[in-house]
Amino acid sequence: MNIIIFGPPGAGKGTQAEIIAKNKKLNHLSSGELSRQMINDKVLGEKIKKYLDSGNLIPNPIIINIVEKYIQENKQKNGFIFDGYPRNIGQAHALDKLAKEHNTTIDLVINLQLSESEALKRIMLRGQSSGRSDDNLEITKKRLKIYRERTKPILDYYQQQKKLKTINGKKTITEISQDIKNLIDKIK
Repeated sequence: MNIIIFGPPGAGKGTQAEIIAKNKKLNHLSSGELSRQMINDKVLGEKIKKYLDSGNLIPNPIIINIVEKYIQENKQKNGFIFDGYPRNIGQAHALDKLAKEHNTTIDLVINLQLSESEALKRIMLRGQSSGRSDDNLEITKKRLKIYRERTKPILDYYQQQKKLKTINGKKTITEISQDIKNLIDKIK
């Protein structure tokens, strides 16, 4: 089983992806976490850090390569929960191609719907303790704009494939988890 979880910054994608991964024994692929881990890479680290610190998306050739390598190294699991990937149509096409090469598919795409004002409020709260360089007002506003312009159109792409399901992201963590569990149970 392969699932993608979408939502604006601060919607709780990482939290829900961890819960799904644990409950369904899926491999949690967080493009943001993978990118942050790559900061120490001798070849790409400095470049990746520059993109992350500025709130910009990492260019497709770099992030697609990172994700493909991670999938190759972890493909023996039951499947993946993709958190923060794909972030644009080019990445969605690359993921579809990779899934086809491995004789699998994306089974479900979950959209955690959350207003920008609520997302901003959550990130500012998270930024007080996260230590993440991108959890500040200026960069968060930029990330929300990028999400709106580049990532949101992917929802149409998956809607056309009849894989997209939207959940109210303003609910509690437990309520959202239950909504997601109900969706997953329906596709089995």
